Amino acid sequence: MPFCKEISWPGCGLLMLWKVEEGENFPVNLTENSRKRLAGMKRSDHQKGFLAVRMLLERTGLADSDVLYEPGGRPFLSDGRHISISHSQAFAALYVGREPCGIDIEKIHPRIVKNQPYFIGNEVIPAEAGPEMLTVIWTVKEAIFKLSNSRPLSFLNDLHVYPFDLKAGSGIARSTFPGWEKEFSFHFEPIEDYILTICKE
Repeated sequence: MPFCKEISWPGCGLLMLWKVEEGENFPVNLTENSRKRLAGMKRSDHQKGFLAVRMLLERTGLADSDVLYEPGGRPFLSDGRHISISHSQAFAALYVGREPCGIDIEKIHPRIVKNQPYFIGNEVIPAEAGPEMLTVIWTVKEAIFKLSNSRPLSFLNDLHVYPFDLKAGSGIARSTFPGWEKEFSFHFEPIEDYILTICKE
């Protein structure tokens, strides 16, 4: 069974992971809107991630039809609970809970070192910060963006991660976007060669 694990973090709801396997079938019922979205995805890993999230929904007793979208694009559930979705190559992740949280999962890759000038502004990070720490910072900013309801946030100028210890698995970040100044706590966990992060106010 491809299902990977469930994670419960204090103060949050349920976070579930699906490890996508090669040649896997996804026997899920999709709404017409989801079928159109799936058909528009050109990459097979995006399609598999999308379907794996729907499999996770079914594990919680929900269906694809229970997922609705705000005008800004943020998903929510018809029963009033909050939801956050992420998928990256081998993994799909789903959060369901009473409290709004954003999640992100990303593969740790050396190229992120070259890309850091595009998403790290005035963060104080060690000079020797490697791909793992940089991937944590990226996933934190992605998770916060998912809470922002598509505000035009700049990862470089509006989102900031305070210094943190990789061994601690947690930290604090903030948004300085005008009118949306907020502080967030985040938790992260290495999953194989990926970083999974959950963030909340």
